[in-house]
Amino acid sequence: MFEVKTIDRFDLTDFAGDVFRTSNTDTPDAILVRSSKVDDSLISKRLLLIARSGTGTNTINVDAATANGTAVFNTPGINANAVKELIIQNLFRCLRPLNGAVEMMKQLKAAPGEDLQALAETKRGDFIGEELYGRTLGILGLGTIGQRLADACYHMGMQIIGYNRSFKNLRHVQQLDTIDEVLEQADFVVILLPLTDQTNQLLTTKHFEMMKDSAYLLNFGRGEIVDNQAVVSALNHNEFAGYVCDFPKTELQDHPKITLLPHLGGNTIEALTHSANLILQNLLDFLEYGTVRSSVNFPRVDLPFMSNQRLTFFFHARDNFWVDVAGIMSQYDLPVQEMMGNTMDGYGYTIVNTDLATIDKKQTQSLLSELNDVEGMIRVRLLNNPTQGEWQ
Repeated sequence: MFEVKTIDRFDLTDFAGDVFRTSNTDTPDAILVRSSKVDDSLISKRLLLIARSGTGTNTINVDAATANGTAVFNTPGINANAVKELIIQNLFRCLRPLNGAVEMMKQLKAAPGEDLQALAETKRGDFIGEELYGRTLGILGLGTIGQRLADACYHMGMQIIGYNRSFKNLRHVQQLDTIDEVLEQADFVVILLPLTDQTNQLLTTKHFEMMKDSAYLLNFGRGEIVDNQAVVSALNHNEFAGYVCDFPKTELQDHPKITLLPHLGGNTIEALTHSANLILQNLLDFLEYGTVRSSVNFPRVDLPFMSNQRLTFFFHARDNFWVDVAGIMSQYDLPVQEMMGNTMDGYGYTIVNTDLATIDKKQTQSLLSELNDVEGMIRVRLLNNPTQGEWQ
């Protein structure tokens, strides 16, 4: 029975059972998290998996997890529609003073016999807006969210330009060579970049000076991508028109040109449900079968479990690694029935279907010890087929 620690709220009703149970232990087999920070102290030798319901993994020490042989899973693209719709809502809010109009109507009182609509229409001149049609939308980061946003806004009559580190074949987006070109031309700039060493504090004073003074900047990537002090200064000097940010910080509060949201990006019933279901299924597949489908630090490996047992290896990729592993297995007369492996960023992950019927428990422990001592080995797991009887 695996122990799973939940850092954020998850409904595990349909999943918890014979395979895992929830636990508050500080040494779990797996961790489920949404957007909270995973403390480094939780990355123990026992920890097999950190499953992030969502895309960003900046609240997880991925390097420490990798060194520990802990897989980090996420659900890229699962909240794409939710984020896309939220961005579109905020594009409209930039140009249409809807909040002010709604608040005015709450306060407006008609005298007895007076027509409320007629009275309201005397005030509507204070809430004249503008249209998105014909405006230029610049998207920084053309992943799943960026592509959906581009398609939707194109069909609303907007011109779409964008920047992505690698070129993508997109029908409705004119891709530019640099971020600077997007900033110079766009009426709206939407940040959808991931947070990396290269994007941390990417946009600062010199970039805001490039923008149109009528342009809006919308940050739905990560807060750290933008220099907040530079944003405040630029807005105070009217270098662009306004900033919408889904990552609130104290230094951005109470500025008339800044709209802060409480990290609402994927916060819809549909996105939360789909993301949780997917990450829980991936968690079960990894714990029971060693299957990797959507990890940021383990390569994808999916092999049908057609044997009584299987061994999984996570290791520093090197020449002759498999020669060393195969040599140890042959010493114990273990068959290699099927195997599949893959590499990513200098690390390898391999699944081997086998049968341990010919060796006893003591020999099994000796086998695992020898495999763990192979040069470059980070983690070895032995899994019994759950459909073949009791597993360990």
